[in-house]
Amino acid sequence: DDTTFITTGGAGGLVLNNETSFYHFVKVNVDADGNASHSLERLQVGQHPVLKQLESFWFFIYSLIYSGYLNFILLLAVFVAITIKLYTAIFIGKDYYPDYDLDPSPWLQKSLRVAMFTNNYLPFIGGVPISIDRLRRGLVELGDKLLIVAPRYKDQPENEDQVVRVPSLLAMGEKREFRLANIFLARIRKTVKAFRPDIIHLHHPFWLGSLGLFLARTLKVPAIYTYHTRLEHYAHFVPLPGMLFRNLISHALIKRFANKCDGVIVPTYSTEEYLRMIGVKTPTYVQPTGIEYQRFQEVQEEDVQQLRDKLGLSNEKVFVSVSRLSNEKNIDFMIEAIDTLRASTDVPFRFLMIGDGHQRDRLQQKIDDLGLQEHFTLVGAVPPDEMATWYRLGDAFLFASKSETQGMVILEAMAAGLPVVAVRSSGIEDVVRHGHNGFKTPERQDKWVQAVKRLLEDDSLREKLAKQALEFAEEFSVEQFATDVRTIYASTLALADKRKNRHWDR
Repeated sequence: DDTTFITTGGAGGLVLNNETSFYHFVKVNVDADGNASHSLERLQVGQHPVLKQLESFWFFIYSLIYSGYLNFILLLAVFVAITIKLYTAIFIGKDYYPDYDLDPSPWLQKSLRVAMFTNNYLPFIGGVPISIDRLRRGLVELGDKLLIVAPRYKDQPENEDQVVRVPSLLAMGEKREFRLANIFLARIRKTVKAFRPDIIHLHHPFWLGSLGLFLARTLKVPAIYTYHTRLEHYAHFVPLPGMLFRNLISHALIKRFANKCDGVIVPTYSTEEYLRMIGVKTPTYVQPTGIEYQRFQEVQEEDVQQLRDKLGLSNEKVFVSVSRLSNEKNIDFMIEAIDTLRASTDVPFRFLMIGDGHQRDRLQQKIDDLGLQEHFTLVGAVPPDEMATWYRLGDAFLFASKSETQGMVILEAMAAGLPVVAVRSSGIEDVVRHGHNGFKTPERQDKWVQAVKRLLEDDSLREKLAKQALEFAEEFSVEQFATDVRTIYASTLALADKRKNRHWDR
């Protein structure tokens, strides 16, 4: 009759349509005596799940637009970005294979002008400086012009017409072997611009390497980067938390730098795999560093005997190793292993550790504490032109470093006819063929000592592996190294030229 009914909303609240939140009405009954009763009546109202999700999505969009135009612009930008991404993924074709239509011959037929940037160079002795110097000499022999930008050293050669020496802002290490050159000198930029390079070759992903990349972009010439060094193994030289640098910064630095270059040279297939795993998309070329194979064949036996007499060697077997005396080279492992070996064999032997570094005093103390003076000798640095004779002293080459990208000293040892025992790592995997030119073991002293003992006690096995090591090393000459790198330069220049022409066509 005259009863007033009022309907109310839920103040914008969401009805979940479940057992506790559902659409309903309240039914009120009044009898003839005026007694009232009521009951809750559920309405069978609901949506299809898909429609319900669409409605929820629309409410979300509406709330963004309703709350301000900035949210609307942000949402629109997200949709545009997704659309562009989908379009490029679906409608733009990609070629994941190398461009086999490139013609590098125009650049192979001319003299190239190559500028190189490195954070260390001769007279500093190390794998990178020696590799750069061999490449320099090989390219000059092929008629190319070279300019090397490198730090200044106290005992550097005079009158280096192909080298720009840069004074250091800071020198690190006990022997000040690691230098931060003054990259802010305007003289470097002027000299490189006046040189007019066709291509710039970078040997480190930071400092002088970064300056080289900047100049490559400024001069609009391609930049090639050679991945020489596993940076994660050098965390002890960096003033940052070790785990942070080792597990994050080192890999991110290499990835970022390599992806900014036009090509990357790696010495082994295992290092190429590493770069792909960390996200490097730049064209990559596997090119091992060359060795002066012929020099090892020209060593005179009388020179070797003279050196044996000087060192007081008689009939004992000689193990040789070449390495900088630094933490990342794992020399403690070899000292402890040699201590185990001498207790398990009757064959006399001597271990000659060639190289110098900031850990020399500590390592010598360890040798003295173990009483290994008659078995383990820290020789110190040896001039590069005498190294072939020192290698030829040996009966086998021992190595335990896990920080190498190639292990150039291993190829040199093989060129001298030495079988190798090494710890398995990225730089060793492609060079040492287990049971063919040497042995590679896990980083376990018992396995490593067992392999060394086999070469020490089994003359026929050692001679067989030595012959096969010599044959293996013959394929890695400096001349072939320079020729192959020059082809990489030419291919990179051809690709850069093709991209430039494609840009102008558009």
